[in-house]
Amino acid sequence: MSIKVALFGPEEMAKLVKELERHVEGIEIIPYVYKVPRETEQLIREATYCDVYLFSGIIPYYYCEKFLHLFDRPAIYVVDNELSVSLTLLSLLYGQQASINRLSIDLPDRKYVDSVVKQLNMMPEALYVQDYPWMIENLDKDFQVTDILARHRDLWKGGQVDLIITSIHAVSDQLKQEDIPCIQMVEPERNIIEALKEAKMLGELQQSQQAQVAIGLMKLEPSIEKKTNSHIYQRLMSVAKQINCTLQQSTSDFFILYGTKGSMEFLVKNMDLLYSLYADVEKQEQTVSIGLGFGLTIVEAERNAHIALNYSEKQETENAIHIVTEEQTVINPQKESFVVSVLKSENEAVVQLAKELKMSVTNVIKMAQFVASRPMNRFTANDVSEYFEVSKRSAERLLKKFLEAGYLHIIGEEQPFQNGRPRSIYRLDLPFQ
Repeated sequence: MSIKVALFGPEEMAKLVKELERHVEGIEIIPYVYKVPRETEQLIREATYCDVYLFSGIIPYYYCEKFLHLFDRPAIYVVDNELSVSLTLLSLLYGQQASINRLSIDLPDRKYVDSVVKQLNMMPEALYVQDYPWMIENLDKDFQVTDILARHRDLWKGGQVDLIITSIHAVSDQLKQEDIPCIQMVEPERNIIEALKEAKMLGELQQSQQAQVAIGLMKLEPSIEKKTNSHIYQRLMSVAKQINCTLQQSTSDFFILYGTKGSMEFLVKNMDLLYSLYADVEKQEQTVSIGLGFGLTIVEAERNAHIALNYSEKQETENAIHIVTEEQTVINPQKESFVVSVLKSENEAVVQLAKELKMSVTNVIKMAQFVASRPMNRFTANDVSEYFEVSKRSAERLLKKFLEAGYLHIIGEEQPFQNGRPRSIYRLDLPFQ
């Protein structure tokens, strides 16, 4: 199956990319043509069935970067670099259109111009360059194509330049309408082909991730004894069929979905599939808590599903759904903010705690997951042993580090069924939870 690549760019660029499509097997280019870069904010909403988003340059990418996470697709852009500048200046000098001292240039980063000029020992007396290297780092800063256009126009009308070189198609189109001499920065075929190869690789990776294991846990509250919930089961069976999942009823009030990451994400993107379930549940004066877990293995997916379910159960009086991804991101798809929290090693508080305890970051994260997965923050060393799949002695050594640092508290004891020493009951208070 080919990788569908949504291309966002002006008409000329779309034609060029389509011509080069043949150089990369296994991809299909679907053009989304704009007249001005800001139109990509609307066009991207039409490309939800594509596997990868490819932007013709950094500017259309900039306009969409703020909300790319809503579409969960890899996104890249065709770069401008020294090769773009070199080919443009070569074509300029060959055609003797203008002296390098009489140019006004715009491009993402002037370092590419400076590098080429230095290597060719050109050393122009004056070089008018507009760039915007801040674009990816500072999304809050506003970018206006009209500002670039106005600067070019002023330089030409002031007699300081004879020719404009622009990397923005909208600027080129406008200047030509005003009869101001202008050429487009050359788009090297190599840069485009490299972008297409990267898009294919990212698309294949995306498809493999979509096939990851996923488990969904659904729990009805309050529990109603001796009730079969057959109509709820039938409703869930209908949902399961639509998303290619398998449904298992564990108890009258607890259901398990087995599927892939792709199938669960389809469910989240089509929440109307759940609204009929919510309506049925509310008719019998119950709520449903849903936890979806992704993972590289069934064990990991199930563990993450329990953590997600625990988040949903905290919203006691309403229907709720949460997701815990394989990257330990906790997501509430019913909220506009989407991401609730991230339990990752990049979290500075996690790293600092690991250093303080002289423990691996992985174990700190797993302890955080362990606490989040439990209905109440109370447990024994045996519980930790089972969760970590280690011996009880190893679990006790792990807990000792938290205890000595003041994060673990003994809140009681429980007596084993058979004769033996009472087991301590703990509560763990982590600084980042």
